[in-house]
Amino acid sequence: MSSLTKADWDSKLPIYKISPQKLHNQGIRCLLLDVDGTLLNRNTNKIPDEVKSWIKTSKNLFKLYLISNNPSEKRISSIGDQLGISYKFKALKPSKKITLEIINIMNETNKNIAIIGDRIFTDIIVGNRCKINTILVARLNREGLPVKINLTLILERILSLLLF
Repeated sequence: MSSLTKADWDSKLPIYKISPQKLHNQGIRCLLLDVDGTLLNRNTNKIPDEVKSWIKTSKNLFKLYLISNNPSEKRISSIGDQLGISYKFKALKPSKKITLEIINIMNETNKNIAIIGDRIFTDIIVGNRCKINTILVARLNREGLPVKINLTLILERILSLLLF
């Protein structure tokens, strides 16, 4: 895999199993969070309790910002409001423009910022293009558990090897 598609941390875990304290100890001060697949399944509006708890802990350690490719402002604003986090919808990742706007809003150096997401071809590529830390997490199912087999991620890994 090229550096464009390689995550700094390929956790293989759901976001709520990532240690906020460990990230903080490594110098991360700001997290850009993908929404669909990362915080909740794209086919539900219910945020898992584990994710809510993780967000609550993380708010004490980081500046947080939701960044989603989802075109529905209603959906992303509802999730942002539930979590008390600012958001951007229709971010067009892996395009850098909106991600760079958010990075400027966060007023942190790039080495102190990480993007967390469940997709290589959107979240990880945009993070690498913007020169911030990248964390790949397991996609969540409707029950808030990590999916057992993520065909999209398998295909993205194969394509990364072939294309990059």
